Amino acid sequence: MDIIKTDITQNKEWNDFLNWDYNMFYDYKFISYNDAFNKGLDWHHVMFKERNKVIAILNGCEKIINGKKTYISCDGVSFGGIVWRERMDLIDYKSVIHAFTDYLKNNNFQECFIRNSPNIYQNNANEEYEYALLLEGYNISSHSITNIINLNDFEFEKLTNPKKRAIQKSAKNIEIQFISENINNVNLAEYYNVLKKNRELKNVKPTHTLDELIYLKKNLANRIILLSAVINNTVTGICILFIIKDDIVLNFYLATDEDYKKDRVSDYILYKSIEWAKNNGFRLYDIGTSNIGNMLLEGLFEFKKKFMANGFFRKTFKLILSDITPSP
Repeated sequence: MDIIKTDITQNKEWNDFLNWDYNMFYDYKFISYNDAFNKGLDWHHVMFKERNKVIAILNGCEKIINGKKTYISCDGVSFGGIVWRERMDLIDYKSVIHAFTDYLKNNNFQECFIRNSPNIYQNNANEEYEYALLLEGYNISSHSITNIINLNDFEFEKLTNPKKRAIQKSAKNIEIQFISENINNVNLAEYYNVLKKNRELKNVKPTHTLDELIYLKKNLANRIILLSAVINNTVTGICILFIIKDDIVLNFYLATDEDYKKDRVSDYILYKSIEWAKNNGFRLYDIGTSNIGNMLLEGLFEFKKKFMANGFFRKTFKLILSDITPSP
């Protein structure tokens, strides 16, 4: 097996793999915003090849954490982990992960973190890959819970009656707009300000600046969807969707103006974005995590749960290599 550190800017084999099984967080058109805005990430993407065929890819970067050379899959995106060719199983996973561990040792890494997407993202969902990580000495170092809707099962009539009434009432005075033109700092200033003010109330900043969002939207026009909720020509809520995979939508941002809380803007814009995803043939809608560290945000979780969004793990696996001798 060959393990190759890869520059993905124009790598045909990497891009061919993505054409077969697309994932936005492995696409240089997305990842490149970190370089364009000088995030200072030292990329270390890896391809695994067997008999000259790419069988898996891994997005990653290297950094020094507490004085230790550390491999992370992946900073700069929500999650990483190994993406596999179809028809591979536990034995294959174990072999590749073992070879990757040797690669880490031989490149003098002392620690490794792998942040996996939820298992349900797989078309044939199973836990063999994560079991292989455990067999090879990795341990779960942290976890979060994300709320995901199976869109095949989602129907308005299945929502609770109070939720349906709230949505129907909001429909009378809220207009949902999809933004695909005039993507610039001036035209999106009001839109982004809703997000910024909403996050300030929670003592956090948005992951992306306005300039970064504009960059991403222009790079991935059909995979980043911008929605706004408008009342009397005023933007009262925003929603930003990332089409992570060809059948999966990730709600990366949902924010509303607190002055319009009584209008139930968050309920309505979330519902309309779910409706859009279902009508466009997507399989899953990931509303995002409902915890900060080990603290569950119960109100946020319950809000999402009422949209038929069940909880699924996002797990981070850690391997300590400091005391392991490199293989010959």
